[in-house]
Amino acid sequence: MEENRTQQLDTAKVFNLRVWEGIQYKLSSVLGIAVKVISEDGSVITDETNFSDFFRYLHASEKGRQVLEIKPEELKDAEKEVKVYAGLKYLFSSTYFYGKKFNIIVGVTGKSEKPQPLLSEISESTGLKYEELLKAYEAIEVVPDEKISKLSDLIVDLFNIVVELSVQEHITQSANKAKEEEIAKMAALMEASVIINSTRNLDQLLRIIMQSAEKVMQAEASSVFLIDSSSNELYFEMATGPKEEEVKKLRLKMGEGIAGWVAYTGESLLVPDASQDPRFAKRVDEKTRFITKSVICVPLRVRNQIIGVVQVLNRIGGGTFNKSEIKFLEALASQAAIAIENTNLYEHLEERAEMLNKELKDAMDKLGFEKMRIESMIKSMDDAVVAADREGKIVMLNRVAEDIFGITAANSYGKPLADVIKDRSILENYKVVTALKSTAKNEVKIKRGNKEHIFAAVFAPILDDRGEYAGGVGVLRDVTEIKELDKMKSEFLNMVSHELRTPLTPIQAYSELMLVRNVSEEKVKKYADIINKETQRLGSLIGDLLDLSRIESGKGLSLAIEEFDFKSFLSSVYETFRSASAKHKIILTMPDKSEKIKADRNKMIQVMSNLLSNAIKYSPDGGNIYITMTENEDRVYVSVKDEGLGVAKGDLDKIFEKFYRVENEKVKKIGGTGIGLPIVKYILELHNGDIEVISEEGKGSEFKFYIPKVK
Repeated sequence: MEENRTQQLDTAKVFNLRVWEGIQYKLSSVLGIAVKVISEDGSVITDETNFSDFFRYLHASEKGRQVLEIKPEELKDAEKEVKVYAGLKYLFSSTYFYGKKFNIIVGVTGKSEKPQPLLSEISESTGLKYEELLKAYEAIEVVPDEKISKLSDLIVDLFNIVVELSVQEHITQSANKAKEEEIAKMAALMEASVIINSTRNLDQLLRIIMQSAEKVMQAEASSVFLIDSSSNELYFEMATGPKEEEVKKLRLKMGEGIAGWVAYTGESLLVPDASQDPRFAKRVDEKTRFITKSVICVPLRVRNQIIGVVQVLNRIGGGTFNKSEIKFLEALASQAAIAIENTNLYEHLEERAEMLNKELKDAMDKLGFEKMRIESMIKSMDDAVVAADREGKIVMLNRVAEDIFGITAANSYGKPLADVIKDRSILENYKVVTALKSTAKNEVKIKRGNKEHIFAAVFAPILDDRGEYAGGVGVLRDVTEIKELDKMKSEFLNMVSHELRTPLTPIQAYSELMLVRNVSEEKVKKYADIINKETQRLGSLIGDLLDLSRIESGKGLSLAIEEFDFKSFLSSVYETFRSASAKHKIILTMPDKSEKIKADRNKMIQVMSNLLSNAIKYSPDGGNIYITMTENEDRVYVSVKDEGLGVAKGDLDKIFEKFYRVENEKVKKIGGTGIGLPIVKYILELHNGDIEVISEEGKGSEFKFYIPKVK
């Protein structure tokens, strides 16, 4: 974050030079002292403000102004005072801002005892009259060091405030722009999700998804490669852009080109300049006459298996893509993978239904052996199969259908479908197949126990040799988990968007107050404190999301193990949180004996911060929060207990699951992402520890964890 802010200060020139020079002029005129600011790298240099006759006389001529120049290198070896033109001594102070050093030169603290040689030299080089120079030089007022020192401190503080306000304005504008970009990306993802549920045409789905990527990322072209496992090559499933038809004729070997490298390694790749990357396949551009400049390429995964890649080429108007766009394209690739999976699923169900149609028709005309063979095959399927004859009586059920509808095949054969299966959607689909003699594909909902399940169902007619209706068959696959995953992703996106906006709102509001109003120093500190806390909250949320991303991708969290005193560590955490809430009193209890552990200190801070933040957040009415440390021969135990809302018994075994949020109106009002506790548990398990919760709704919660001692 500091690197980014330093870069913004250097390249975007966010420092408001005009505002500071106005303040500098007023300070110099009121206090009667000289003021000048020079950054260490020379990127910021203000005109010296000086009202002495000597300065004015020199400043009136071009050659005289050259004499007055003070260069950054002249300040490098100086400590508190620096000699400038004509042997004058200035006091200077340094301040650091976002990694940049600024030297602030203030007042005249001393003059040369023998100015005549210096002034003669200046007179000769500038053409100014020596007598005038000497008269003006002798009139220069020297200010005592103590007074200049105090004024210097005041001016440094004012300078820091001006720079801070300028930088905060720039950061706020950048944050608003980033927020708008993220909203556009979220909208594109939601649009892709809606499209996936509205059509099963794979080419149309992929084209719309990739056009969304081009629109959001301002790209010239995009493409989707799929892997041909028989030849171990990549082919273009879909391509957009000016060279679409030429591109579709080409194939890449696994590992060839940027797309082949991503397909082979399974890693996303951002290439700012393709011509300088040895992995770039130049033959593609040579054949299509398309000039590839910059590329983002991400793997396309279905059920943790790489089936291809998605890539976006060349930002319109020049420039390169950035790392944040990799995440967006990965999310879009996930949507494309769902589209491919859903299309394959429905095609597969249709093919299987047609196969069953033929097999069942043949079985009715063949010997019992063939019928038994087909029945055995159907019974072994993982999909539910229900078949009825032309009169609507059941002739076939497999074990999955028995389980879904709570019936047995032995008691169902020969009975009307409506007498055995009570689900209205199943019966209506059979009626459509009977009336139209055509295949029907739908989603049906069936309640199993206390949960409603969603099934992708294909209903097909059974026709005899004359094309007459002889019955119907239905094949149902449980897609509840797929639907829940889609819903979970949508809810998670909405939730993260809300959680990100929550701290951004006060940051923007108080930044605007500080910019547009003449607020007091006390209010500035108050507003800055609020902005700092909300920024930390935002950083914590982003950190949790990044940790979760590393865990989900299989990379895990890296640990920096060190040996440290756990009792001292717990005391420092307590000091950090003891004043975090005016409503709560935090009570720390520890044994007299000091215990050492081997652990990642920062990760353990993350564990304690999460547990204490939750204790404060979920006890909104206040109360005591107890931190208790105990130990035995092998382990150190820590308990964090509050007097808050508590957790219902039915939720206790779920709160360490990713994204799980308690279905309670009081808890919902508080907000949260549901990822903090899973990360806490994961960190403790990495340290060979564990965590448990003891809670009762309305009576508070106690989280207890342990980690091994140093042996």
